[in-house]
Amino acid sequence: MNTIIISYLVLFFACILSGCFVFVLKKHEKILSYIGVFGGAFLLAVCFVHLLPEAIGLQGEIHSCAHHSHEHSHSHSFLSVGLFVLIGFILQLVLELLSNGAEHGHLHDENHCCEKKSFVSALMILLGVSIHAFLEGFALVVNGEINYSLLVGVVLHNIPISMLVVNAFMLAGVSKIKSFGYLSVFAIMGVLGSVLSIYFEFLHHYMGYVIGFVVGILLHVSISTLFDSKESHKYNFVRFVVVIIAFALAIVLSH
Repeated sequence: MNTIIISYLVLFFACILSGCFVFVLKKHEKILSYIGVFGGAFLLAVCFVHLLPEAIGLQGEIHSCAHHSHEHSHSHSFLSVGLFVLIGFILQLVLELLSNGAEHGHLHDENHCCEKKSFVSALMILLGVSIHAFLEGFALVVNGEINYSLLVGVVLHNIPISMLVVNAFMLAGVSKIKSFGYLSVFAIMGVLGSVLSIYFEFLHHYMGYVIGFVVGILLHVSISTLFDSKESHKYNFVRFVVVIIAFALAIVLSH
């Protein structure tokens, strides 16, 4: 349990610390781009080499016990998990209407007409990314054990998001202290989602579906991060190496 608490603290304070980077890295778009690419590639690899096989395996075990037929249960679990992946993917599309694409490290619309609209826009960004983080947290602890590969991926993934949240509120005229107060809401949501998944026992019987749902969300975010950016058609050698390193790290951490 101490390991879980430490992981929660890491997840929370990593967001707060990442928010501070906005004052250091704001003018270094290249560095931010590579951080975003690494995080997106890492999450994509985690989905395929760790989360998706785990989701299918968990539901396979449940249906195997229920129907006493491994072959039937495996087929059924595959179709069910795949359906929830699609549902998660679609939900992320809806969340982007609120967050304006902040989940994958940049905003599609950076034009702010006036301070009032900017503040409303910042609140929508916070709402969108908070729901996103809350749902991600559901897959953070499975069967009492921390999913370290997902934890690392989420921490990396949250670096540009945290910076965007702080910057959005500061652009709306909110003070630095209050901006970090809003950021703390986003920082705690992943922890709350994880705690909810642990203490609501009925979710344990559907954890394969839950993980599949999270996979759908992460797939959309990671793909958008890798291919829906300003440099999406400029995969130079450095970006290629960053992606390969992220894939390799995700594979190593999954074992």
